Amino acid sequence: MFRIQTNSLKFKIFSGLSFIFLSVVLFGVIVATSLGRVTSDFENATELTQQKINPVLSLQNKMLKAAKPINNFLINGEDDKIEAFVRSRTQIDNAFTLMKKNTGNEETLKFIEESEKAWTKASVQGLSITNSRYSYYDKSAGTLMKQFDDSIEKAVFKLDRVETILSKEVEAQLDNARRERGLTNFLIGVIWILTPAVSIMTGFWLLRVILRPIASLQEGARRIGQGDLDHHLSIQANDEFRDLADDFNAMAKHLKKSQNALHQLAIHDGLTGLYNHQEFQRLLRQEFERSKRSKNPISLLFLDIDNFKQFNDTFGHKQGDIALEIISKLISEQVRQIDTSARYGGEEFAVILPATKATEATTIAERIREAVSAQPFIVKGKVHQLSVSIGISEYPVDADNPGDLIEAADLALYTAKRNGRDRVCLTST
Repeated sequence: MFRIQTNSLKFKIFSGLSFIFLSVVLFGVIVATSLGRVTSDFENATELTQQKINPVLSLQNKMLKAAKPINNFLINGEDDKIEAFVRSRTQIDNAFTLMKKNTGNEETLKFIEESEKAWTKASVQGLSITNSRYSYYDKSAGTLMKQFDDSIEKAVFKLDRVETILSKEVEAQLDNARRERGLTNFLIGVIWILTPAVSIMTGFWLLRVILRPIASLQEGARRIGQGDLDHHLSIQANDEFRDLADDFNAMAKHLKKSQNALHQLAIHDGLTGLYNHQEFQRLLRQEFERSKRSKNPISLLFLDIDNFKQFNDTFGHKQGDIALEIISKLISEQVRQIDTSARYGGEEFAVILPATKATEATTIAERIREAVSAQPFIVKGKVHQLSVSIGISEYPVDADNPGDLIEAADLALYTAKRNGRDRVCLTST
């Protein structure tokens, strides 16, 4: 049975034009045609978003994910990470092939090919890492890994240029819609003169159904184009305009998610999940500025796993990585929510304790030390123990800037090591 879609934008337009058609048939046809072009432009913008922009964003996400198996392979040495990378490689190659096939714009094709070239280079570098069986602590692996990440970043950047070009095409479709809207307003004004009563009622109805969503879409496109990815398009309708708004919201959400994922990868250590060295330095500087304003102290813990090299050499890097993960978790469990834990490098960790004096920090440090000492490390069915040495420094007692505070904590850590390990030392001791 034929059913009329009463929630369709086309149905709403047809209903409004029917009133005008009763008075002036000719003007009614012209208005219907103009409004049809408005709808067509927005449908074209939706189609361009779905068929071209979304595949670009999807391919960027795939390339970012492709770096994870290589990192995990270096850390854990598991062969299934190689297989995961190979699968990702095939998917990305196929995506590039399809994207080039569906691209007719020479400028866009150029950036796609440049991105593909960067990806191909990254792919070869990734295979070189896996074929050479480098370990996580191999300097050559670090160099290759940086080159690999740089190639991935370059490939993603080139696709950003593609997305920018396609976004301009979407904006062009919106510009066409604006021009058509202007023509439609003019024709509606003419009909109002000929048929005042019917035209006024129909005109207000059209303003509510069409022009308000268009204005909302224009504002949303402008804000998203300016980088406001938190903006949410909300259109009180259940028609094609709503579908287009949903597509824009999905695109903004996907971009936001990709940005967040990149940010998290950039500030966290891939093995332990703690903040990395660079982010630790930034957070320490930030905490210093806050403490200077509030006149509160800061304590800094520097932790080092005792005899970790011997443990690593005896049982292998895989067991060493497991131990690092366990100890990282123990540190996180013993500190407060306001504290900041980071992997400073290798088997060294750091904890920033805001509004905390060194004497108070000793209690937290002892909790960490005791938790590590009590933790069994089971290797091949046998229980082994590890311990940590901890150095503590305090601002402003031991230092008046971040660099000196780190140096003071490191000196205290050296004292703890020199005095027999598995202990906590203050800078003043």
